[in-house]
Order: sequence, then C-alpha cells, then structure tokens
Amino acid sequence: MKNKLTKAQKFGMMADMILKKGPPVRRASDGAIPTHPVIPIPRPLPEAQVLADCLKWLRSHGIPCDRCNNGTARTESGYHVYGIKGSGDIHGWFPITGGHFEIECKAGKGGRLSKDQQERRDKILSTSACYLVVHDVSELAHYMRMWNKNWLQPLDLEN
Repeated sequence: MKNKLTKAQKFGMMADMILKKGPPVRRASDGAIPTHPVIPIPRPLPEAQVLADCLKWLRSHGIPCDRCNNGTARTESGYHVYGIKGSGDIHGWFPITGGHFEIECKAGKGGRLSKDQQERRDKILSTSACYLVVHDVSELAHYMRMWNKNWLQPLDLEN
C-alpha cells in the first residue's frame, strides 16, 4: 500500500504549481523530488562516473572548481559531521566574473533531489549564484554554453 500524502504535502504541491506556474511536483514522503535530464543522454552512467566526467570537463576548460564531500564519519570519540548539508557535489566560480556555482551530479537515468538539497539550491539561487543538477557531462556542457554568452571573455566550449 502506498503512503498517503499529508495535507501539508498536498498544499505544498499546489503552492509549487501556483508559484512556479507549472505542473505540481510530486514529492516523495521524505520531501525529495525527482530529477530528469533536460537533454537526451546517450548512455546513462552511474553518479560517480558523471561526477568524475564533470570535474574533468570543467578543469579541461579552465573553470576553477573543487569536489565538495559531506557526510558523517565514525571515530573512537563518536560520530562527526563534515561538509555542508545539502551542498552540491562540485563548487566553483566562473572565470572573469567570479560568480559562484554548485553542481549536483545525479545518475544518468535520473535521481532524487533531497529536501536538504532543495533548501540549499533555493539558498544559492537567492544570492544570484548558480545551482545545477546534471545527469551527464553533455548536459553540463549544454548549461555552460548557455551561460558563456554572459561572460566577458568567451571560452572555447565546443569540445
């Protein structure tokens, strides 16, 4: 039997539809929303491979970026939390303008954006920075070509 949505979840979906002027987002019981690629993906890859490919692509195009891990670790003195909760997998800044971006990598077939990731995305976007959810390096290149028009010096992003 499927879990029924609470009234708060139903009203949240309706608010999404009204405020974003689109179809309602079907949230899971834990608040996560599904993600899907915006362009056709030639072959779906696991998330770890998507992350490695995106880091390689960004660095090969001279875009400064770093991997950002987060989670918990158990040591002799107990559990310790590290990183930024809900943060993107890759943090970086655009050359010339210095604008901040975060990239959350998901498996090629799609994934789920957790409640923490949604809150982080909204926080980043409210500061005029970029937050991307990508499912393949070709999708990352697609986004970067769109923003290349806004940079003062164009980068060669055709490769």
